Amino acid sequence: MIRLLDPAGFKTVPWKNGGGTATDFAVALAPDGDVAWRVGTAGILKDGPFSDYAGVARTFTIVEGPGVHLDFAGEGTRTLGRDQPTRFPGAPAPYCRLRDGQAATAFNLLTRDGFASGDVEIRRGRATEERIATAPVVVLAAIAEAWSLTADGEAMVVGQGWAALVEGAAALSASSAIGGRAAIVTIARS
Repeated sequence: MIRLLDPAGFKTVPWKNGGGTATDFAVALAPDGDVAWRVGTAGILKDGPFSDYAGVARTFTIVEGPGVHLDFAGEGTRTLGRDQPTRFPGAPAPYCRLRDGQAATAFNLLTRDGFASGDVEIRRGRATEERIATAPVVVLAAIAEAWSLTADGEAMVVGQGWAALVEGAAALSASSAIGGRAAIVTIARS
């Protein structure tokens, strides 16, 4: 069954350091009541450190703006443009620098170690229906244009800015007009 996620219900909160905002699209709790996984976006307004999330894996993808430089202690710098997912541990957190001083929006998947794992793919519309990898949980977030999502024969339109959550589907496919972009998240419970 496809569950549409209306942006009117998304919760946006400012970062503690004032450098941006976080918007949750979908969150699942572990049996202990803490977050097992979280999907959403981050508006990055200025240079600064990310918050430490010990015991959490982050998959981070710039979806708006020219990109960022992520400075990791002991590793160096990862320079990211648009639509390039990168995964890293939640702690120690990197220092983020905006490219060209311009604000950016990142699509985020956070999965808690021992409770969930996941991946993010940026899909471009090709005006034809294409298969999506199945997983216990799949989230499609329509970044540009509307997307048609089909799960086990049930079809639904996911408008630009909206998202959809599917659990336990055996067959998934999606399509959008040329120029469409979507973040497709696959999540497995550990």
